[in-house]
Formats: sequence, structure tokens, C-alpha cells
Amino acid sequence: MVDQNIDQQSTDAVHSVENALSSLWDKAREASLLISTLREEKKHLIKKIEELEEEVNQVKSLTTHQQTQIEQLRQDLESDTFQKNGSIALEQDEKRILQQKIRNSISKLDQYLTPEK
Repeated sequence: MVDQNIDQQSTDAVHSVENALSSLWDKAREASLLISTLREEKKHLIKKIEELEEEVNQVKSLTTHQQTQIEQLRQDLESDTFQKNGSIALEQDEKRILQQKIRNSISKLDQYLTPEK
């Protein structure tokens, strides 16, 4: 009877150890799957971050380009306003042509204003 108790206790201990090892093995497998899944998610998130950073850089570049265009348009507008309000920047040929037209107009006005004799 003592032998049976020892055999029973040893069998129970073996089963207990086997159950504990089986449980540990299952938990290790689950942990391994979870780690693998998390690594894949990490790769995906890193790729998404890189894509978003590239998009941010493109938007920054576009914004800088648009700001440059806005500044150029603002300068052009200020230049046009200055030309309307003050002196007009003309090339030499344009100045000569304009002076000749003004002289011709003055001559025609003089002809109309001069009393006939």
C-alpha cells in the first residue's frame, strides 16, 4: 500500500509537471505569436511614418513654392501700383515713341486752337 501511494504521488507529480510544462508551452507559443504580430505592426507603422514624413516634406515644399509665388505677385502688384501712381518704367524706344505721339497731339491741338488768319 505504501508503494501504491508513492507510485500514485509520483504519477500525480509527473502529471502536475507535465500540465505545468504544457501550460507554459502554450503561453510561450501565444507570446511568440503576439511578438510576431507586434513586429509586423511595427514594420507597417514605420512604413506609414516614412510615407507621412514624405508627404509632409512635399507639402512643405509646395507651401514654400506657393509663398514664393505669392511674394512675387505681391511685388508685381506693388510695382504696377507704383507705375500707376508715379513714374512709368519705359525703355528708350518706348519713351521716344511716346514723346513723338505727344508732340503730334500737341501739334494737332495747336492747329485747332490757333486762330485762322
